[in-house]
Amino acid sequence: MGGGGIISILILCYFKYAEFFRHSFSAIFGEKSVEAEVLLPIGLSFYVFSGLSYLIDIYWKRYEAEYNFLNFSLYIGMFSKLAAGPIVRAGEFLVQVRRYRGICLDKCAEGLQIFVFGLFKKIVLADHLSIFVDDVFFSPSAFDTATVILAAISYSFQIYFDFSGYSDMAIGISKILGFDFTPNFNLPYISKNVSEFWKRWHISLSSWFQEYLYIPLGGSRKGNIRTYLNLMIVMGISGFWHGSGWTFIIWGVLYGIVNCFYRFWSKKIVAEYTNHVFLTIGGQIMNFAMVTIFWVIFRADSIETAIKIWRGMFTLHTGISQMYSWTFFSGACLIAASAAAVLRSKRKHEEIVNGYYVIMDLSKVSSLIIFFTFIGLTILMGYFGNNVFIYGKF
Repeated sequence: MGGGGIISILILCYFKYAEFFRHSFSAIFGEKSVEAEVLLPIGLSFYVFSGLSYLIDIYWKRYEAEYNFLNFSLYIGMFSKLAAGPIVRAGEFLVQVRRYRGICLDKCAEGLQIFVFGLFKKIVLADHLSIFVDDVFFSPSAFDTATVILAAISYSFQIYFDFSGYSDMAIGISKILGFDFTPNFNLPYISKNVSEFWKRWHISLSSWFQEYLYIPLGGSRKGNIRTYLNLMIVMGISGFWHGSGWTFIIWGVLYGIVNCFYRFWSKKIVAEYTNHVFLTIGGQIMNFAMVTIFWVIFRADSIETAIKIWRGMFTLHTGISQMYSWTFFSGACLIAASAAAVLRSKRKHEEIVNGYYVIMDLSKVSSLIIFFTFIGLTILMGYFGNNVFIYGKF
């Protein structure tokens, strides 16, 4: 495991972080850096994380090594999950490869629906939001306070619809081909606190860091100080994984600090009050506000730009006023989906709200009408500009 793991990490560090370290050292020592652009292979982070989890699991003897080269290659390079995940574990994937799957009509119907839902999120919601977000983040000082705040909220919506949309499409295509992948998002913006948020956002990455980094470091088993240190390490590395820049490192450190503070504070809260309806709603609003503020530095091209956005959000000033209609439409879609999931979970007496899709029976005429109407609306309302997936560069 050791040699393979080290080689994988070195490859990732070279392609993803060589430029960052070169520019950082040049800035520190005042020397002119030599321009030598390193092209990042598509999906490299997801290649490496899939390979590392496989090597670690083999080392921990969770299952036998895969000796079929084609099966292993398919696990590493499955096209649907290549560009932006989800990070599928070998134990989950290789079992499905080894058994006969075939093409099942029911699976195709489910996969098509999940794919179309993801496509709607991407080209109708996320891509329309990107136009407004790009304009404001390019020149935040030109817009008034309300517009800058709306742009920050819009980016919270954009990155969720963009990334969860990609994950849905990857899961949908894989299901058509006979593979079942675990959902990667579960309504993260209904989270009441930062801990719950990371259990609902990019689930495959969060669980990867917990299982292969946080727990081996000692988790919460070695006292409070060690626990806080482990949280800071994990969130710091998570931020650096997302991008080779100081903005991502600061983003990860901020989440580490908030995670430590929440863990300390949650012990002071009496358990019977944590599920009070007002505390729940208040927690959701406060958590969404915090996440939105943190997304600013994640999106900003530089620390200076992030500071300008934050200053624009928290100081009253005049400028261009633009109440972007797609933000309100996207927010309405998100609220409606969240409310439906909450009501469904209450009806089924589920403790955790499950926001995964309700799949229609396409053998019914009514379901087909709804499905094809939805496809038509997706095509008519879609934005077909030159917009790539946000997480494709990570």
